[in-house]
Amino acid sequence: MASKPSNRSLYLAAIVACLTAALFGYSVGFVGGVLVLPSFLHHFHLDALLPHDLAAAQARVVTVWLVGALFGVPLGVPISSGWGRRRCLTFSALLYVSGAALQLVDRGGHLSVFNIGRLLNGLGVGAGTLVSPMYISEISPPSDRGMLMSGYQTALQLSALVGFWGAYASHATFPSSSPLQWQLPVAIQLLPGVFLLLGTFLIPETPRFYAERGQFDDAEGSLAWLRALPRGDLELERELDEIREAAEAGELLQSEKPSFFSEARKRGVRKRLGVGIGLMIAQNMVGLNALNYLHSQTTDAPVIFMSAGFTSVSSSLFLTGLFGVVKLISAIAFMFVFVRIRGNRFWLKLGSGVCGISMLVLAYYVRLMPPPDQTHEAMLTFGGVVSVAMVYIFALFFGLSLGPISWNVCSEIFPLHINAKCCAITTCTQWLFQIVIASITPRLLASVGWATYLVYALCCALSLLWTHLAVPETCGVPLGRPMDALFDAPTDSAATIETADGGGDQDGDDVEDETTALLRSRARAERRRSSVVAYT
Repeated sequence: MASKPSNRSLYLAAIVACLTAALFGYSVGFVGGVLVLPSFLHHFHLDALLPHDLAAAQARVVTVWLVGALFGVPLGVPISSGWGRRRCLTFSALLYVSGAALQLVDRGGHLSVFNIGRLLNGLGVGAGTLVSPMYISEISPPSDRGMLMSGYQTALQLSALVGFWGAYASHATFPSSSPLQWQLPVAIQLLPGVFLLLGTFLIPETPRFYAERGQFDDAEGSLAWLRALPRGDLELERELDEIREAAEAGELLQSEKPSFFSEARKRGVRKRLGVGIGLMIAQNMVGLNALNYLHSQTTDAPVIFMSAGFTSVSSSLFLTGLFGVVKLISAIAFMFVFVRIRGNRFWLKLGSGVCGISMLVLAYYVRLMPPPDQTHEAMLTFGGVVSVAMVYIFALFFGLSLGPISWNVCSEIFPLHINAKCCAITTCTQWLFQIVIASITPRLLASVGWATYLVYALCCALSLLWTHLAVPETCGVPLGRPMDALFDAPTDSAATIETADGGGDQDGDDVEDETTALLRSRARAERRRSSVVAYT
């Protein structure tokens, strides 16, 4: 008789993996506030710089972290592929903790040492953004995968909110003469990093990684721990059979030792890479960073709220903090409620559409607002209230769509034997476009002003159209053969089977696509049975 699986171990492993998102979110949330603290400026001798030089120094602190995150992704690929997902999580935590500690080292107030620490921080975050979604995806049953993957976005938004208010509270609590004013927010980075480091010693490697290496006994032990089931349990064996067959399919595909480039040329893999890269581009291009930029482009208050008529520093900071709260609420709502109501395509299209409308309305009313140098004269108006509402509506629907779903889809769609390298490509795309958007948004705002929001509205429309045409529904689809079938055209599978019988076209795309299709034709009865019982 099959035992009833428990989720307690699964949730523990997912929580530990989601701590990489806490590294990401806190690093983003606290740095803007710390960079303008009087104690920080004095300690690093930035208060003596001219405004232009000060802005350049602050920009370097932010940029070096983004560059580190970008290069941390490929740095994590060989570790994730060769040593395992869990060890890559450990590697990410070690880099992050080392970077945080280095930022606290006093070397006569030299910002270069602080920036080296930020670089190590970024490398750890980049490696974490690669491996954490992969780990969660590989340990999750199909019925819980969307919810557990959405925990990544929830942890990111929660930690970003803690970072923002932590820097604000530090400024309000400590005098400007105290180094604790900037050191405490920096030191808090150590907490999620140390928790992640210790947590990786409590959780197992993923069963799919073990199976890929032929270590099926270890895979069974890992799966038994995650499902809280005894070895030999019927439900456990059924899921293990699916994992074994997916691993054998990958082994057959690798039997001729093809290069990754030749694998990436296959029709099914090309389609998956197109979906993953497109989602990561869309996540950055719809305009969230434009709103984030408006909240931080001055050192005294968020410009968009002050221009809307909320001219006091306290009110504008409160509204900025509320912006973070809305993003957190949307992430939690998607994780526990909306992910179970409709599929990914529905939320991607709805989110893109609502975000586009929000940008159009925002463009209209921002056009009527006073310029930034006249915000002290701004009066609270209907248009100002509507603008603020559009910011929150955008944040809400972004958090229900592109925010979490881009990470979710990219973590689950690629074949196991090339999963790490494909995820590296999509994750690098995400970081690269963060850098691009951070660079072009200030220039757009300076050159075309309110029309910047029309540009992002167009990007939202393109995201909606592209989702409708190119993104299949992956919600609830088991990993392995069912996911392969989702991305492979029927003609590809037919050609593969025909070739196995001795006929058919032998050129490139027809035979290379899915050896899994051949396995599917051999074991159709088992596939139907296992697809039904795999916790769906």
